[in-house]
Order: sequence, then C-alpha cells, then structure tokens
Amino acid sequence: MLAGQTAEGRATLERALTLAGQAGRADQVARVSNDLGNLLASQGERAQAERLYRQGLEQARAAGDTERTALLAVNLARSLHEAGRDRDAAPMLALAEKSAGALPPSGTKTAVLISVARLQAASKAGRGRAAANLDAAAESARASGDQRLLSYALGYRADLDASAGRKSDALARAREASHQAQLAAAPESLYRWQWQTARQLRAQGDADGAVEAYRLAVASMESARSDLTAAGRGGTFREQAGPLYLELVDLLVTRASSSPAKAAQADLREAREALEQLKGAELEDYFRDDCVAALKSKTRGIDSLDARTAAIYPIVLPDRLVVLLSLPDGLRLHTARVGAEAVAREVERLRRALEKRTTREYLRPARQVYDWLVRPLEADLAQAGVQTLVFVPDGALRNIPLAALHDGRDFLVTRYAIATSPGLTLTDPRPIGRTKPRVLVGALTESVQGFPPLPAVADEVAALDALYDGTVLVDNQFDSLGFGRAIERRPYSIVHMASHGEFGSSAKDTFILTHDSRITLDQLDAQLGGTAYREQPVELLALRACQTASSDDRAALGLGGVAVKAWARSAPATLWSVSDRASTLLVGEFYQRLQDPNVNKAQALQAAQRRLLADARYRHPAYWSPFLLIGNWL
Repeated sequence: MLAGQTAEGRATLERALTLAGQAGRADQVARVSNDLGNLLASQGERAQAERLYRQGLEQARAAGDTERTALLAVNLARSLHEAGRDRDAAPMLALAEKSAGALPPSGTKTAVLISVARLQAASKAGRGRAAANLDAAAESARASGDQRLLSYALGYRADLDASAGRKSDALARAREASHQAQLAAAPESLYRWQWQTARQLRAQGDADGAVEAYRLAVASMESARSDLTAAGRGGTFREQAGPLYLELVDLLVTRASSSPAKAAQADLREAREALEQLKGAELEDYFRDDCVAALKSKTRGIDSLDARTAAIYPIVLPDRLVVLLSLPDGLRLHTARVGAEAVAREVERLRRALEKRTTREYLRPARQVYDWLVRPLEADLAQAGVQTLVFVPDGALRNIPLAALHDGRDFLVTRYAIATSPGLTLTDPRPIGRTKPRVLVGALTESVQGFPPLPAVADEVAALDALYDGTVLVDNQFDSLGFGRAIERRPYSIVHMASHGEFGSSAKDTFILTHDSRITLDQLDAQLGGTAYREQPVELLALRACQTASSDDRAALGLGGVAVKAWARSAPATLWSVSDRASTLLVGEFYQRLQDPNVNKAQALQAAQRRLLADARYRHPAYWSPFLLIGNWL
C-alpha cells in the first residue's frame, strides 16, 4: 500500500519488518518484505529490493504461503528481467507460474498470471506460454468477478494476437477488453484497449472507425491523466501517451490529404486540437500542477490570429515531417519525407553548430531544416502577406532557435518577426492597451554560487532604469527575500531578471539564480500567481541568461512553458548563455523598440536581432539567435 510513497512510508515498513522478524512471524515477514521491496524498486534501489524479495520468498515458502510465494517470485523475476538477467529470472518466473496456477480464482492469481505472461511475451519463444497464461488469467478474473483485471488479461492477449498478425482476434479481444474496462470504470486501462482497437481498425483499412476509436482513447486518456505518474516506471507522459495523440494526428492528416476541402479542413482542425491537448498535457506533467487548465479557461484560443500572422505546427512522425500552417482563412498541410530520427539528428547538429562562434558549420543544417519547415510554405505566406510567424514546435525542434533557419541567402528573422508558443490554447493572442509600464529588475553583475560575473548587466540595468519607472535590485539586493517583498508591495507589468538560470528535465531542476539562493518555477508561480497577477498577469517576464541542454527535449519543454507557469503573457528567454555584452546590446534595443506603441514584442525582438546581425562583432547566430519570445507576441 505504501509502495512508491514517502520516506515516512519506508520507515513504517522497515519498522514493521523488524517487528515481524522479532515475533518470528514468517507470513508477516514475507508480506512486508514484498511491500518494502516494491517501494525500493520504485525508487531505483534494485539490489535492496531483490534482497528483500529473496528474503520474503524464503519466509513465504517456509510458511506454506502459496499466494505470497507467487507474488514475491514474479516481483523478483521482473526485477531480474529489467536488469537484463533473464537467465536468473527464468526459475523465478517458473515458480511464480506454478504457484499462481495452484491458487483458486482470485485477484492475486489473475494479477500474477498477467505479470508472468507479460514477462514471457518479452521473448518470441515465450509468447505461446504467455498466451496460455493470459487465457488462464481471464478465466480466473471471470470466476472472481474482477472486470478490471479481466480487461488487462484480454487487452494484453489482444497485443499478442496483433504481434502474431491475427488481426480479427486482436480486434475482437481489444473490444471486449474495452467493454470490461468500461464496466469497471477504469479509464487508466480503458484508453489502452481503445487505442489497440483503433490500431487494429486502421490496420484493416477502416480509417473512419479508427478515428472514432482514437477519439474515444484520447477522451479516456484525458480522464485518466492525473493517475499516470510522470517520473515513475512508466516514464514521462510523452513517453507513455504521446504516441496515442500522434497516431490520431497522423491518421487525420492522412485522411485530410485525400478528402474534399470542407472535410479536409475539419480533419486538420481536429489534428491541431489533438496536438494542443498533447502539449497541454506535457506541460502539466512537467510542472505537476493545474496551471495549464487555469490558463486555458482564460484564453480565446487558436483562431484569433490577426491577418498578418501565421502559426506553424511541425508534427514529427516516425516516417515523415508534417507541417501544419494555420492562417486566418484556414489550414494548409505540407509533408516532408523525412522521419523522426533524421530530424532529431539534423536538429542536434544545428544546435551544436550554432553555439560555435568561430565557424559557419551551422549553414548546412540551418538550410536543411529551413527546407523541411519553411520552404514549402513560402507561397502561402507571401500570398497572405504574413509578417509574423508563431512556431508551435514539437520534440527536438524545441531545442533550436527557429530565427536562425537559413534559406541560402539570409536568416529567417530578416523576413519575419518570430515567436514561439507552447500551444495557442496556452497563449492569449489578444493585444492589450499600452499603459505606462512599471518594471521590476533583479540583476546580478558579480560572481555568486560558482557562476561567472555578468559585468555588462550594469549598463543594461541603467538603460532599463532610464526607460521605465519601477524597482531595481542589484547584486546583494537581489536576494530571494528582497525579490519576494518587491513583488508583494505592488504589481509590475515587466519583470526583468538579468541572472543565470538553468532549465532541467523537470521543474524541480529549473531555477533562476539570486544573490543568496535560487528561485524555482514553483516559487515564481507562488510569487507571481497571487490574485492580482492572475487577474492582470505580468506582461513580460524576461529571463536574460538562461540555458537548456542541447539535446534535452524536456528542458526545452520547460523553457517553452515558463510563461504559462509564471502567469506571464510573454517570456523572452534564451536557449543558451550568450555573450554578456551582446546580450546587453540586444536587450537594450528590444526595450527601446517597445517604447513605440506601433511596435509589438515580436517586431521589437526582430529589430534587436537584426541590429546584432548588422554588427560585425555579433553577426554570428550564436550571439543573437538563442533569444526566444515565448507566449504572446503582441
């Protein structure tokens, strides 16, 4: 019951194990050893977990406890299999199978047989035994009236049928598994079998039936999302469920490519909405809270783009790259015949080359990615008179500055103002009235906590102080207490943090440096998420010297969602740490341009980046391209 929970749960189980041993209760030692082993396994302490499973197994067999023997043997077999020790796992798997087979129909018997079958199915030679054990598990579940476990037995049996090419059997069992999961009110399993149903329908050529099944699976997933762990054995939400959403998108865009115009537009809109659902779910998984849902309730959504703005959704599928172009008059679809692995390799090559200030290695990958993403759209963009591109990147494409894409003559930013959005349902695309802004500046110029100094920040702060009224906290004034108190005293429309920051694979690994400590995204949420800021959010949260790892999609996901988390309409931020002097020049130009009421934020950033491009010292994209405008671009 306590497996996977807190340190307090671990301590409780350890005390219980000691007491059971002192009392000579072999049955209790076996029970608690299993529970504590599961807890330690969930925390990655495999060796300790295996020791406990072996200890419990010895006690269970001594006590003649067949049920506990089955549970401990299968848990030990699973741990050994995950460690790549299948030869050692084999006798434990056989013991679990034999012990479970001796039990009367029950939840334990069913669960153990399902677990045994899943381990057997990992090898081709074991799939025959796996099928027999799943059939036995289904029989046990029916006899004991356990509809939830019956759904798992049938669903995993459908997986085996599908892998063996028995399409009709796979479809029938997947549908029955879905029915049993519905009866059990178990959305955490229901979505799996609806997903399997969708796959089988598509394999049989029933695209319309598959779309409907995928819709049902996505709806079930949405209701089960809160129960899926973000960092446990199942991996991140993207790893667990991302393929479900992308398979639906794949099917919709495939169907749209051969449908009449009206039906095609409906499919493309639905594909876009599925992408938005996936992006929102990923951010909720990253931040582990409901900030996404709270923001969605306040935004006008996807179709509020002005006439000179286009949104670009790159969809990275296993076998091709689909680009969905969203214009005020409708959607366009373009496809590049390049798979996900090739896209990831080229994007990684571009990111690494962009950070090398002394070479032009970036040109080749910058042109290649441009050819995939933008060149097919050129005619549509020109015809619509587009001036601003809003990218909603996915996967590895989150790790690169799209302003640095190159058409063979010049960079993309020379022709378009560019913004990045984690999802248009997560970005309010409405302009707001320009009022006299009040700015809060938190800045570090000196070296603290092992991070290098940022001496040019002093000039940056002076420029901001001359442009705007507000509060300036520099060096030892910019500590966590002073920053928090400044926010409490009055609301600010601009919060500018000229300090080091890092975005990691999870929100807890992400921070902005202060003189005395580090501000996490949760702390920013708490400070900027009070009632005043939720009703009138910060217009601009600028993060001046942040960085993400070049190949860490999760870190880039967090950077893309920082405006959502911090209750800010826009978040200018950097993908990597940039030259101190170049940053100061760019930031100064950006804020100077914002003084003009006819210039929006995307245009201000474009002008600032073009200024550095025109400067021989800083024309290399390493200096200007990592600055992203995240969120609202108006």
